[in-house]
Amino acid sequence: MRLVRLRRVKTAANASISIVLPVTGSAARLDELIEALNAQAVQPGRLFISVESESDPAFPRAVAAAGHARFPVELVVAGHALAQAQKCRNQQAALERIGPETDVIVLMDADIQPGPQWLGMLAAPVASGSFDIVSGHRWQRVARQRLGAHLVAAVDRSVSLLPRLRPGFARVAWGGSIAISAAAARRMDLHGLFQHALSDDLALARRAVEMELRLGTRASLLVPSPNEQRLGPAWSFVRRQYQMCRIYRPALWGLAFGIVSLRMAGWGAAVLLALADGMAVLAVCLLAGLGGLKQYWTGELARRLGLADPWSVRLVQMALGVCQPVPDLFHLSAIAAAGWARVVRWGHITYRVAGPARIQVHARRSYSD
Repeated sequence: MRLVRLRRVKTAANASISIVLPVTGSAARLDELIEALNAQAVQPGRLFISVESESDPAFPRAVAAAGHARFPVELVVAGHALAQAQKCRNQQAALERIGPETDVIVLMDADIQPGPQWLGMLAAPVASGSFDIVSGHRWQRVARQRLGAHLVAAVDRSVSLLPRLRPGFARVAWGGSIAISAAAARRMDLHGLFQHALSDDLALARRAVEMELRLGTRASLLVPSPNEQRLGPAWSFVRRQYQMCRIYRPALWGLAFGIVSLRMAGWGAAVLLALADGMAVLAVCLLAGLGGLKQYWTGELARRLGLADPWSVRLVQMALGVCQPVPDLFHLSAIAAAGWARVVRWGHITYRVAGPARIQVHARRSYSD
């Protein structure tokens, strides 16, 4: 995947930008998100907030939040998904309402905290014609001192900071922040693509690679995503992410499994050597020290990018780095469990999956976050 350099690119101020925002459940941060969009240096032309039904708790929340926006907001009731993810159905319904005046379509998630330059930085390379599709990076922010939130941050931040791989099987995009030109959306039939999709971003990235579209990642665009999860929900979240990867990018899933397995094996060998030979304890201490140092510099990078963690969070992250087998075991168990991806539970819906384009809604529960 090509990386957009850290240099400034020209703004998207003259482009007509439509944002698609699927929401469900309590949508607790929707008011905060509208305020963040109000503060954007580049304002959206229109925001489409899409919900499953008027009985979704997000619907009255969206009605109230729309009144505080400084730009046009349109509410879309998508209806129940049958053979696709509900999120994809919500996005699809919003895409149907986007007019021909739109130059750039932005797909975003409701759980992010975009800074004032977010929309301009995301849309500018697309508006200028340099790329067909541009994605940002999610930056997990620990919003509550819980083990699950810390483990997800330790795992996900390491992935976010990896260099993007160029082979087609490794090209991905993050659905929390994607900009796509309206022309590219038509060319790849984005609406039709979502008709049988479980993962919006992985399905989109796979189609983009197949069509040789110019797919880029803004290496400098780290978008905060607050996390308050306990251990169980955190593990389920990571497993679901890897289930999506297993379905759409099986080679990448295998690569992740192999890398984390090798790291765990290395730690295991070092500990066994230390038990057999006291001198090998130095190797274990060195590995632990390097893990803590990695987390320290991760925190420093975040601070320099304006995403600083409080020291209470940084200390826990460094402790997890020193005890690297703990997040690695959490990570590896989720990857391994994702090897079985025939049933995927996401929010209040359970899906049965027979292939990347063979999705079926199996069960619905009451609305959840």
